[in-house]
Amino acid sequence: MSKLLLAAAVLLLSTNAVVLSGVAYNRAGEPFVSIDLTERELTITQSYRRTDENSGTAVSLQWQVPSADDEPPARRYARHGSPAWLDEAKLSGLGFDLTALKNDKEHYRRKGRLLTREVVLVLEYNGDAYRQALSSAQDKVSRFREKLAKNPDDEDRAKKLEHYEKWLTRLKVSQTRLYVVDAGFDKQALAEKYADGNKYLFMRGDVGLRWNDGAVTGQIRRVHVRQVHVPLPYSKQLTELAQGRRFNAHNKDPIPPRYRVRINIGKRLEPWIAAVAPIAGGNQGE
Repeated sequence: MSKLLLAAAVLLLSTNAVVLSGVAYNRAGEPFVSIDLTERELTITQSYRRTDENSGTAVSLQWQVPSADDEPPARRYARHGSPAWLDEAKLSGLGFDLTALKNDKEHYRRKGRLLTREVVLVLEYNGDAYRQALSSAQDKVSRFREKLAKNPDDEDRAKKLEHYEKWLTRLKVSQTRLYVVDAGFDKQALAEKYADGNKYLFMRGDVGLRWNDGAVTGQIRRVHVRQVHVPLPYSKQLTELAQGRRFNAHNKDPIPPRYRVRINIGKRLEPWIAAVAPIAGGNQGE
């Protein structure tokens, strides 16, 4: 039994050493990128407790994809669309053999979940993709208001207007402004292409395929890092700033973000928290 315990201890120490060396390598030197995000993009999923000696706080990365559809996405489908930039040319460049897929749809349809590529994803913060979504929602609300003004007794149109107004409010106040806008294999080339300061972050993720009305389309399957650990003292500061109502982008009465987080991305494209600061008055523009 003692030998077994010794072997287990050695394995644990070896594993911890590997993990710590990986963390050290990731954070060595200057960050690959450093960006400020808000509660809209980094939502608390686990909270610090005063009785804990260690931080138990984590934030969840909130992201979505630009939608070609004019309809507001349902909460669980905001990430599941096929962005226009992920077209056949892009998919071929990422190593998918679309000719084989089209020639043998039935075979590959059954293996759809297995058809993935690990890539470097480019996530744009508060940029063109967000502004386009905001503009689309504003146009939709304006059109419905004009139509309803001509026929104020149209209850169905009134309900749709209310639906779009709520969508627009969430986009303005609480919805994430972090959109996946590109993917590739060379992180340095992507960083040079998207070198606009505090606007882009790069993380590893998976791109896959799906069949939509018989056509093969691309899909962002996942971002590898779902949560980011918040160490002390940032965890205490973060949870104090977020006291009160639990933040949820889809609340009926959404609240604006209450904090800003500086997040660094290292050599292995793994994130860590570098700073936390309050947002004065819950400024919606932050």
